[in-house]
Amino acid sequence: MSCRKKDSVTPLASTPIIGNGLVDISWTFDKPHSNVNWETRYLDWSAGMLTGRFNNYNFNPKFSFDQTDLSKCSVNAWVQLSSIDSGEPGRDGIGNCIRSYMGVTYLDTMKTITNPVSDSAWFRSTSFVRSGTGYVVFGNLRFNKYRAPSGYADGTPIIKPAIMYLVYNGTSDFDTDGDMVNDKYRASFSATLKFKRSDFIDTKSTVQWVPVPKLADQIGNITAANNKTYGVWTTNVADEMNFNFNAQFYKNH
Repeated sequence: MSCRKKDSVTPLASTPIIGNGLVDISWTFDKPHSNVNWETRYLDWSAGMLTGRFNNYNFNPKFSFDQTDLSKCSVNAWVQLSSIDSGEPGRDGIGNCIRSYMGVTYLDTMKTITNPVSDSAWFRSTSFVRSGTGYVVFGNLRFNKYRAPSGYADGTPIIKPAIMYLVYNGTSDFDTDGDMVNDKYRASFSATLKFKRSDFIDTKSTVQWVPVPKLADQIGNITAANNKTYGVWTTNVADEMNFNFNAQFYKNH
């Protein structure tokens, strides 16, 4: 069997600002002026959107962009999943549901210590292609892990191809100290990564999330003590999820 329909990517609609189009490893990631937001429908059948942000994120190795030579472009971005923030303490707090839906693994019964090995999602690019006024970034996403019995060794990362849409918003020259002399370049980028959680979470896991036990139930609570999951498949939040990145970089001159 074969499919004759060619793959296509919807062109981006933004208009980039004129700039020099080069951000290499000599530039500094301007995290205070950047953000990573997420959105999904609150329920799989609902039109209402649940939104929030991740408070801890970065690039490693450094972000590189060269609009004259796309082979030199690379994105290696990560977010700390337990830093998820929807603005609702009843959802975001220690032991509550939203962290579990993101695949956060805990090492203690009270869910105060996260496992650093499974507490980050990564996108690593493999190639850049121009599309409309932006770029399509092909790469691989690692979001969660397999849990036995799944046919994989317990803890095997789930890594699959993913596509990021990137817009270069341009580079501007700034006067940062008020002396009427421009002394710093700033470059801005916006990107969207859309994926289905069901592709990156072990939907067949038999070990499910259990709320933090009440004080009276803590001692000898075997279920909670063994609750070291890699996330729960649930339709309390929709399958499709969007990560939206707004990143700035600067370089003194």
